[in-house]
Amino acid sequence: MYSIAIIIPAFNEAANLKDNLAEILEHIRKIEHVNFKIIVVDDGSTDDTATVALSRSKNDPDVRLLSLSRHFGKEAAIHAGLSCVKKFDAAIVMDSDLQHPPTLIADMVIKWRESYAVVEAIKASRAGESVSRGLLVKAYYRIFNFFTKLTISGDTDFKLLDASVIHAYLELPEHNRFFRGLIKWMNFSSAQIAFDVPESIREKSTWGTPSLFRYAISSITSFTAYPLQIVTFLGGLTFLFSLLIGIKALADKLSGNAVDGFTTVILLILLIGSVLMFSVGLIGIYIGKIHDEVKRRPNYLINREISNLDDYP
Repeated sequence: MYSIAIIIPAFNEAANLKDNLAEILEHIRKIEHVNFKIIVVDDGSTDDTATVALSRSKNDPDVRLLSLSRHFGKEAAIHAGLSCVKKFDAAIVMDSDLQHPPTLIADMVIKWRESYAVVEAIKASRAGESVSRGLLVKAYYRIFNFFTKLTISGDTDFKLLDASVIHAYLELPEHNRFFRGLIKWMNFSSAQIAFDVPESIREKSTWGTPSLFRYAISSITSFTAYPLQIVTFLGGLTFLFSLLIGIKALADKLSGNAVDGFTTVILLILLIGSVLMFSVGLIGIYIGKIHDEVKRRPNYLINREISNLDDYP
């Protein structure tokens, strides 16, 4: 018998969690020779998510709750869940809204038994996604690939990880984590299973455009310092532009064709000022990440009064 933990990060999912857990349990109980344990990681929800998970766990020993002391974010919730399953043979990370279909779990287990350390569910299509959002996502994937040389197009957090991958992931020392990118970066043997993303049952997604934008910036800057080279490039570009403008202005002055006014000066000031502000902002992002790392605060804190796991990190 194999032991596999299913880690489900949940934030304000009380309305749907009970039915979703029932559906997941229905599918995993059809899989032979595997003992599953579902760990709901309540990421500081302000609704009754923790209560719903606890209620289910009282009637079903295969469900457990890991409650964080406040909202730390999905990356921290995944990290917390994986830290609790070191004794399992493998772990599956999946969302709580059934956009990661539990019907794929059986196929993932089969691939894992074929000695793949990582089994990834890859999005073939996504229901209900607007054209503008789809274009932004594609642009993000291309930018991430350009800067990091890692391809995560279509990747999701829906993954099965062998115990060796879990241990390697937990040994990584960084505070700012990007789960999908780190799994790809570790480069364990992997298999992919394509799926069509169903419509979300949530009334409103917790991932708005501003949140996704911040997530994109964080994931790219966590993996590479290459964007800092943009500062050097822009500095050289503005120097060349300023040099050309200076030569022209000097030539006009010597030939007596100089035009009165400060248009050229104003344009140069605006251009150089914009480049400087952009450069300072980009450097500030990296300094902020350095600040987070050197503080060495934990990624999460567990509310042990509510959680009912058998083992804690």
